[in-house]
Amino acid sequence: MQACRRLLLSGLTHGRGLLRNAAARSGGTGVRAITSDLAEMDDEENVPKPVIRDVRKVNDTTLCVTFSDDTKCQFNSVWLRDSCTCSACVHPATRQKLLNSVKINPNIQPLSWSVEDGEKLEICWPQQPSSPPHSSTYSCDWLYQFGKLFENKDGEPVEVSDMFYTNTKSSTILWNRDEFDENPPELDYKTFMEERSGLKQMVKNLVKYGISVLHGVPPHEDELEKVASRMGYIRETGMGRVFDATCQPDAHRGSRFHQHTELPDRESAPGVKLLLCLSSDVPKQTLSGTPSKGKTFFVDGFYIAQWMKYNHPEYFRLLVSTPVTFSYYDSRRGVWLRDTFPIIRTNNYGKIKKIHYSTFSMRPPLLSSGEATKFYEAYSTFTKRMEEESSQYAFHLAAGDLVAFNNRRILHGMKELGPDHKDVILRGCYMDMDEIASLYEKMRRDDDP
Repeated sequence: MQACRRLLLSGLTHGRGLLRNAAARSGGTGVRAITSDLAEMDDEENVPKPVIRDVRKVNDTTLCVTFSDDTKCQFNSVWLRDSCTCSACVHPATRQKLLNSVKINPNIQPLSWSVEDGEKLEICWPQQPSSPPHSSTYSCDWLYQFGKLFENKDGEPVEVSDMFYTNTKSSTILWNRDEFDENPPELDYKTFMEERSGLKQMVKNLVKYGISVLHGVPPHEDELEKVASRMGYIRETGMGRVFDATCQPDAHRGSRFHQHTELPDRESAPGVKLLLCLSSDVPKQTLSGTPSKGKTFFVDGFYIAQWMKYNHPEYFRLLVSTPVTFSYYDSRRGVWLRDTFPIIRTNNYGKIKKIHYSTFSMRPPLLSSGEATKFYEAYSTFTKRMEEESSQYAFHLAAGDLVAFNNRRILHGMKELGPDHKDVILRGCYMDMDEIASLYEKMRRDDDP
């Protein structure tokens, strides 16, 4: 379990061979054991930190920095000048740029430079004829990590640990059912509303696991907005600021509500969905356990996508590269909503960032005969893995339960309702994930500057 808990999406590059081996040993259930690899990463921390050994001019546009471990990194002079973060170039409070990039001479060259104790590089830059030279300071750590990025030879994208580019206070933890059997992402409503630690735990769960559950919320309509405002702002959609939903057997879909992400037909699907259960009939536990009918279930789409990447790489590439159109007709307003995305979306670093999945609104992709067969094989493999109970965090929503989840990562649905099952009445709203991620980053920074 510790291996699964420590499987960080931001650290999968080192674990590829181990992930494949683990998948082979476990019959393809994969993406688990990387403990030995993490131990190797821990050993790397004992290596002495590089310092700047030498700086020299390569040509009119480039400086070469040599570090104590013999790493040589070349930096473009315009890029270095544009990267200055002094108070004249970056606003101290808002951290917005004050330096206008287009005002920098593309052929700028440093007037001089000096190195302080191997830890800092100071460069003097020319300015307008009537202005004195400008001084910029760059730390060794900063130069080293960006230099490694620029000198990357293996073609693998490298993500830098810099607050201007990356949320350095967060990492994503992939999960399946076993993970949450031991450590469910749940907390008490009163703790969340009244204590800072409760708020931090709530947003931490959302950032790391993509889901958090509150118990004991007063099942009143206005409580949902109180929870949302504790973390950020409600995002209004065509359904309004908040909306109500009643789960019951449906003549068109049947009584099972398939796993999906919300509003994939929008140009930017809502980042977070909150669902408060106002009324529900939770079945009593018997000697044979709690009946599964009517359970709400959640699936970590990132976990499934990562499993696809290492167990079915060809299928993974198809789901990342094939454009699929999602569309929905809003009969109340008489408007169509449409957009086109791949089912799995990655960023420039190859990290899985978004899942678009809805059997309700996905239209057949426009592919040739041979391409279509392969795509549907990949789509079916992705779906079947989601539908395995080992992939699902499932429970009966009781009145007063509130679930918040990352709508671009977590798929949700409801298992078949029994014929005598009472309606499940829910109230929902949407939020932006970046608001919650930023709040968690701030709280961590305040606690551990």
